[in-house]
Amino acid sequence: MRKILATLATVAAVLGFAASTVAPAQAASAPTILTVSNKTPLPAGGQNEIITGTNLNLVTAVIVDKTAVQIVSQTATKLVFITPAHEAGRVGFTLYYGSKKLIYPDSLVYKKGPSRALAPLPYIPDTLKVGASFSMVPGDPKWATTVLSLTPANCSVDSALNVKALKKGTCKLQISIVLDTMDPNYRGRDAMYDVTIN
Repeated sequence: MRKILATLATVAAVLGFAASTVAPAQAASAPTILTVSNKTPLPAGGQNEIITGTNLNLVTAVIVDKTAVQIVSQTATKLVFITPAHEAGRVGFTLYYGSKKLIYPDSLVYKKGPSRALAPLPYIPDTLKVGASFSMVPGDPKWATTVLSLTPANCSVDSALNVKALKKGTCKLQISIVLDTMDPNYRGRDAMYDVTIN
């Protein structure tokens, strides 16, 4: 009898030990949204939309209303995409990750502004590693865009408007976007921008 009780105690101890060492299944990480930079995009689209949050690097696609958009930059805490053209009205967007999605309903209100806005610049990073590059293609491919490097030893710009970091220092860019003067939504712009190369 003692042998049976000892055996049962041993089995219970083993089962109890095994049960206590099994970690509960961890829920899969999901993106969260903390802020949305531009809640009133223009109907013509082409503007940078910056979302901050967590686990945004898991996002594989963004849909605004029913339109898939171009993601231009993405980290765990920041995602930048270009707003699509859309008629005036309230719309939401959806972040897709894996086989799941995060819906952010009625988050954008498309409406015409009282006057034409400056054409939005493409996304430009603050810093860039040597050898890395980024695109300066504008939100609307019809816009005549010129990008010049004022520091050609530090960074270059090719004919496809890709900026490449060549060596550490400051990359000074001169950007010009020329539009049809009859464009009802945007007007052209000239800008200077510095990117730190490290």
